[in-house]
Amino acid sequence: MAWLGFVTLITIYWCIFLAVVTGRGGWALITGWLVPILAMTISFEEGMQVNGLMFLICLLMFFACRKGLTEIRGWNIKQRKRHPFLFWLLYIFSFLLMFYSVAQAQIQGYILNVQGWGSENMPMLRLFVTLVPLMVLNYIYTGLMYTGIDRMKLKPRELILLECRCFIAHETGAEKIARQAHFLEGINNGITYHFQLTKRTFQMLKKEKRLKLQIHNGLFGGIYITDLGNPDFFKRVRRSDRKVAKAGAGLFLLVAALGVYLFWFM
Repeated sequence: MAWLGFVTLITIYWCIFLAVVTGRGGWALITGWLVPILAMTISFEEGMQVNGLMFLICLLMFFACRKGLTEIRGWNIKQRKRHPFLFWLLYIFSFLLMFYSVAQAQIQGYILNVQGWGSENMPMLRLFVTLVPLMVLNYIYTGLMYTGIDRMKLKPRELILLECRCFIAHETGAEKIARQAHFLEGINNGITYHFQLTKRTFQMLKKEKRLKLQIHNGLFGGIYITDLGNPDFFKRVRRSDRKVAKAGAGLFLLVAALGVYLFWFM
């Protein structure tokens, strides 16, 4: 159990680290699926019951959401086909699993029993209020799983973009507004392509006026940049990569020391 908790803590740290480096908050949010597992390992005492189903659900859902984030340098999901029935079916399925996992973690005593499970008079208002954040969070998880399904069947092709422009704006396209992201805009055969980029990819491409990218078309029509086509781009971020690596290694040692203290000395 100690090793499970240690690995879970390191995984949570790694996801948060990726969220900072790439600028994709989804990496930090998917750690919500690991919280019940981490809480179980921290609060576990001899004689306590281990909920194997909760553990399996959280682990599988973590990897299902992770599929929508890995190995993507840029993405355009605005123009892909929308399938509301599939999306909301995924939402309901994911929410039921989340609801079960959180409820079991509270009933088993892994986390604070905020909703009051097991009490004679469980306040319905408190139950509703505490479920609202889970419903919002699950909407994000569903979007990641939908992207993961879109990426199950990728069709590779080459895309040459002219008159490229990298800029920082809100996801809606408005500039000088909160929650800004990194974007690439370019023209191919009279068609303007828009891609949202990770922070690191933006640093590589921000001075380019012409790009030759390797992209994949998703099952629903999403477009994903998987290769920048020029290894020299990575030299532009070598200095920042060294700084990030040093900071990441230092924080990793602190998190590892915390894990050793939590799971072997407490």
